Amino acid sequence: MTKTSGHTGFVNMRFLLLVIMLLVIAVGQTAGQDSKTKKKKKYFNGTFSFETAYDDNILKYSQKYLDRFMNNEDEGRFNIETYDDLVINPALELGSYVNIFKKQKTEFTLKFSYNAFVVNNIKSWSMFYLGVEQNLSKRASFKFFYSYIPEFYVRHFRDKDWVPIYGYTPQTFVPFSFSKDNYGFWIQNTFFKSTRIRLYLYYAEYFHNSHFTEYDCKNYSYRLQLNQKVTKNFRFDFSYEFLISDAKGYDQPGETKETSDDADASHEGDEFGLGLSYKFPDIKKHDNDLSIDVDYAVRYYTTDNYVELDPEHAGRVDNMLSYAIKYRYRLKKNMYLTAFYRWNGRDSNTESPIN
Repeated sequence: MTKTSGHTGFVNMRFLLLVIMLLVIAVGQTAGQDSKTKKKKKYFNGTFSFETAYDDNILKYSQKYLDRFMNNEDEGRFNIETYDDLVINPALELGSYVNIFKKQKTEFTLKFSYNAFVVNNIKSWSMFYLGVEQNLSKRASFKFFYSYIPEFYVRHFRDKDWVPIYGYTPQTFVPFSFSKDNYGFWIQNTFFKSTRIRLYLYYAEYFHNSHFTEYDCKNYSYRLQLNQKVTKNFRFDFSYEFLISDAKGYDQPGETKETSDDADASHEGDEFGLGLSYKFPDIKKHDNDLSIDVDYAVRYYTTDNYVELDPEHAGRVDNMLSYAIKYRYRLKKNMYLTAFYRWNGRDSNTESPIN
């Protein structure tokens, strides 16, 4: 077991917090509406964005495997030309607004984005997004949304089912990729003048390629976010998210998670986020602002497998830290220039000495 009983005891507390926040937000809403019937208003808008970014570790390898790549070791593992790359991200967003419920606006959003890796096309991926937001009052609203990733390549791993047949040869390294369906909902309310609380609920399904169907999983999570405006130009955000990931854990007909000899990547996690944003004085009548975001997450793998059977996950605990800095400058009314930097780090500890 990778969890302690103390950590398990927090699960009920987390979901109690979830219920309490739902009640607080619901009670805080003011759902008054004008009884006069007015003509429905409709309009559309569109946004196109184009970003470029340099990624210095596209497969998120540790230094151990970066060294192996540079030394041409592990034939078959590395199916990339370079470990870094330039990423081009065009995105198109279409919006439609209509007052279905008298004066309360309903917003429909459709978005498509593509992440193109210039040198290593195997890492390119796309995403579709659909959302519907409904205002309840000037201070309260909720939203349903769905996103879909057709294919996301992670990296090549060794298919352990092939090792008894082919041995530890290059051909046993096969791509690890997945498609993802993500369903989400949030509800928010603004208290006082500038305190906004938003509660997210997520459900996601991951479907992996034929070599790694044991990693198929269902993820359940909720997130609580506080946005506080301190002054006219300064605000901060704080968030907490709790995640449960239930992995399939088997890949053959007739097997179950308990009877299979496959990896079990089931886990639970806590994530904390802090964001700061400051709007600088205008430069020649042009808006400009700076934002800083820091996220810390702990992931506890919950498999009951022995270390000898599942060395990648048994007893494993991941500590992850990331931070991002972004500066934005308005060129025109509807055009921004943005510069940003993001760093991600992960420390994984398991009971297995081979890791």
